[in-house]
Amino acid sequence: MPAQTTIREGVLSTTTLPGLIYSVLRRKETGVLSLSGEAIEKSIYIQAGRPVFATSNDRDDRIGQIFFKAGKVGLEDLMNALDRSLRDKKRLGTTLVEMGFIQPHDLVEGVMAQVKNIICSLFQWTRGRYRYAPGPLPSEEVITLKLSASNLILEGIRRIESWERIWEAIGGLDVEYQTTGMDNVSKELSLSLEEWTLLSHCERPTPLRELCRVSTIDDFAICRLLWALLTLGMVRRVAVRG
Repeated sequence: MPAQTTIREGVLSTTTLPGLIYSVLRRKETGVLSLSGEAIEKSIYIQAGRPVFATSNDRDDRIGQIFFKAGKVGLEDLMNALDRSLRDKKRLGTTLVEMGFIQPHDLVEGVMAQVKNIICSLFQWTRGRYRYAPGPLPSEEVITLKLSASNLILEGIRRIESWERIWEAIGGLDVEYQTTGMDNVSKELSLSLEEWTLLSHCERPTPLRELCRVSTIDDFAICRLLWALLTLGMVRRVAVRG
């Protein structure tokens, strides 16, 4: 099947982002998904359906912040590295390694954390615009990190605290949920034993109110998990009883 070449763009709403990201990833395409709001723009670089890199113009997403907040680099060392990276026109992470402030393996872990944080931060967005452009990635941006698309979506939704958004996504107490048997997704998904147990209760159509009664997980976490499982296509809504 020929690769999709049409640029897709639109406006975000309170619940569209998780589904939007998954719809792009499950196509197994290569391209760049960019989201913009006010003065902030963030982009996810996707290769064959997997997130491999992300960029952001938000100062809080910079690699230096990762190491500084983790206590790996002191403030004075960070400022010196910033000055040198600008002077030498090199990436800050590379400069931190060259100056001996971090080790090469620290840089790999830091970039991984940075990319995850950028992607997961997008799940907080309820307003803005998105643009997906399929096609080869800019070679200077591709670092090819091994990131799990399904686990990123799970983590992103787990960071959402807005009950209004979650309630809108799951539909109500009497909505019944049933598993779909998507083994290709479930094989790499990182769920706790309690979460797998909850999923097993959905082998038959089960209303949300019953899932809340039988699970040891707190109800808020159950609702958020169901939103993630719905997004990933691992469960589906069956019916609403009148």
